[in-house]
Amino acid sequence: GEPAARSRFDVYLGDRALFHVRDPCVREDVDVVGWVFFVKGIPEDSKDLPIRFRRYGLRHLRALVQGGVWFEGKCMVILPLPGYPISAIRTGQRPHPHPRREGHSGWKVEIPASR
Repeated sequence: GEPAARSRFDVYLGDRALFHVRDPCVREDVDVVGWVFFVKGIPEDSKDLPIRFRRYGLRHLRALVQGGVWFEGKCMVILPLPGYPISAIRTGQRPHPHPRREGHSGWKVEIPASR
């Protein structure tokens, strides 16, 4: 189907995970030394968040991916989603270490996700 969002990667929303797909893709696009993927889940009800995250209104779900999957010149990174109902997801990729890498400052998208 169609991606939920498009940026440097196309982002697909599944029931329990986000799928980040890039075509064409090279190893440097998902190299954990150079890039960190992130997912932030915004719950429908903040009471679903652990107490320490409630004041922020969201939870940083995953910060580092241990590589990706390559097939037919494409790559895919799968990031899990929380078990509680979420209203929106913020996801993207930022340079690692955090200072911006030359020529690319990262990307992010927000996806409505009533589920």
